[in-house]
Amino acid sequence: MQGVGTRQHLLEIIGLLASETDVEAAARILLERLLAATGAERGFVVVREADCHVDVFNVAFDRAAVSTEERRFSRRLVRQVAESREAIYSASAASDPRFIGVDSIASLGPRAVLVVPLCEREAVHGVVYFDSRRPIDDAARGWVTELAGLTAPLLRRAVAEDALRRRARSLEHDLLAQFDFAGIVTRDPQMLSVLRTTAQVADATATVLIRGETGTGKELVARALHVNSSRRERPFVALHCAALSETVLESELFGHVRGAFTGADRDRAGRIASARGGALFLDEIGEISLGVQAKLLRFLQSGEIQRVGSDRPEQVEVRVVCATNRDLVAMVKDGRFREDLYYRIQVIELALPPLRERSEDRELLVEHFLARFARDKGGALRLTAAARAALVAYSYPGNARELEHALERMTLLATTPELGVELLPQAIRPGVAAGAALRDYSSAELRAARAAAVAEVESRFVDGLLQKSDGNVSAAARMAGMPRGYLQKLIARRRSR
Repeated sequence: MQGVGTRQHLLEIIGLLASETDVEAAARILLERLLAATGAERGFVVVREADCHVDVFNVAFDRAAVSTEERRFSRRLVRQVAESREAIYSASAASDPRFIGVDSIASLGPRAVLVVPLCEREAVHGVVYFDSRRPIDDAARGWVTELAGLTAPLLRRAVAEDALRRRARSLEHDLLAQFDFAGIVTRDPQMLSVLRTTAQVADATATVLIRGETGTGKELVARALHVNSSRRERPFVALHCAALSETVLESELFGHVRGAFTGADRDRAGRIASARGGALFLDEIGEISLGVQAKLLRFLQSGEIQRVGSDRPEQVEVRVVCATNRDLVAMVKDGRFREDLYYRIQVIELALPPLRERSEDRELLVEHFLARFARDKGGALRLTAAARAALVAYSYPGNARELEHALERMTLLATTPELGVELLPQAIRPGVAAGAALRDYSSAELRAARAAAVAEVESRFVDGLLQKSDGNVSAAARMAGMPRGYLQKLIARRRSR
């Protein structure tokens, strides 16, 4: 048999798949092991979707990338195996008398083809499809058939999860393509739900309350409400209410007339009037005093403002969006926030999840900020595997803003394009946060740490082999006892990091 395929290897693979929580990763591991066992060059898991067959997982060891042409397979063979529930093997499919006149098989040329059904009880979920320029021996074919039967339930789950992910990506693409969410980087289901609601209510006039911790992107969502509305050509005016005294805040909001107080040497329109016809964003609305709350409520109810020092009311039409990181319900109970104002600003409420609950987004944000700082610095930047794993695993009490600042610090302190763990803030360095306090890690964080560790080991392994073999890939593969094509894939993967 080419490669591996003993009973011991079979047990090892089943154990490996049983311990793998990421079913897509498990499916790819399975394909890689099966390719190694058969000596085949390409492998697909093929399923039926609507009226066609598609490959949902594919592996080609001797390719750095798999093109559309390279992913061609015979749908006739796939259909026949799925209907008969019997494996098909041909040492040279194009010249096999069974398939004379079948264009999809003739186009394969003189290649060996093995197609095995994925059966679970009475159901056929799909097929495993291999082809090769060399024949696949009897022992390897038997081993593949046995393993396909044992792992059919796992592959069914992998296919189902892949379909859900592709559906989610399609919805995500449609949403992000149709609306302007500049600066917002996400793939998180909670955050995408917020963005869908944002798009839905963008053109309404109702007041919006955005809740979320500091650094979660409340102002970005407020701007998205504005730019996706018919008011987009009108002003977007922001006022950060924290740290402003009652007098200053009232003047900032409503404006004042000349001589209204010491230093008022000219008329001032105020933020509400400046936003006329557009949007007014009041950040940290939980910080304003009860006196200003009463005047703001009066404006929201009547649409009228009265500048400080003036006795003449003025009508202003503006869309108001508020944001807070405080628990306004608790503040209402404590008498620190007006109940009537709370219900007036909470017509539509958007709750932004913290970054610690957006595990998939941490890696996206790392890439987003890294690319931005690389542009600013005028050159390429790359993270070591260990630094990337630490950045993705950290919980970020300061949310996306803290992640942004951590990467900015790294780029400022770096003396080379490579950013290592020594440049990370102390709290994010591996071992520091864990030593300070124990916490539960999500499966996504575990996968990220595992992937980083594997990448580090693979890189050292490949470098060592190539050094010993003076760069001869065939000699290096013989030293390692692995197929040359598999080593080529490891080399390509290392170069792409």
